[in-house]
Amino acid sequence: MRRRKSLAELERERGRLLERISVQRSQLPAQFAPVAQLLQFGERIAHTVQAARSFVQRHPLALGAIGAVLVLRRPRSLGRWLRRGLLVWRTWRTARNFAQVVQRQLNRPHG
Repeated sequence: MRRRKSLAELERERGRLLERISVQRSQLPAQFAPVAQLLQFGERIAHTVQAARSFVQRHPLALGAIGAVLVLRRPRSLGRWLRRGLLVWRTWRTARNFAQVVQRQLNRPHG
């Protein structure tokens, strides 16, 4: 049969748990440093993609001409690159969504 813990024992256990939580919380930034680096890399990629999108919007004829040349020269190769690009885009989107969830969890107020 288990004996019931006294109020003093419960308070000590609570104190130990709060201390453990505090230590774990202080270790989180170091543990998530690789994720932060990945996010910074992802932000640089997003900035590059945005710059490319802006260029395409300012120069649609140039992009059309390049696309026509690629299609006429090597249609099979173009399809392969489009599939690769789609895979990279989907992977990036999944990683970004995961990182946003992790970031929200880290920024959530703890009580």
